[in-house]
Amino acid sequence: MGKTYKILALLSITLLMSFSTKKNCEILKNNTFKYRNAKKDVVVVFKEDKHVEYHNDKEHFIKSDIEWVNDCEYYLIIRESTLPNFPFKMGTKMHIIVNRVRGKKVYYTSSLGGKSWEGRLTKIKPSKI
Repeated sequence: MGKTYKILALLSITLLMSFSTKKNCEILKNNTFKYRNAKKDVVVVFKEDKHVEYHNDKEHFIKSDIEWVNDCEYYLIIRESTLPNFPFKMGTKMHIIVNRVRGKKVYYTSSLGGKSWEGRLTKIKPSKI
């Protein structure tokens, strides 16, 4: 009986270790997502070291370079925008840390200019852009 408990304990520990808090942020690489802003969907496309956000049914965009720190942390460097009244200068650097990934959802914290906010991206099927 004692041997059975030891084996059960070992299997339990192994199973718990397989559910560790390590995040798999590979979902961000070369995928398309959406988030809501002012009750409208914003489409976000990650391609290698490029990031594009499409606003107002793809009428406007924000293009950024991605500077990867690791798989779950990166900087967006804003390069071009056609979004009216865009508040940031070209070259502005935003810091993003992925907090967790659950299925098709990526939860993150963004920081810029001493302010931070949390957000969520949901993976979608890419459309022709």
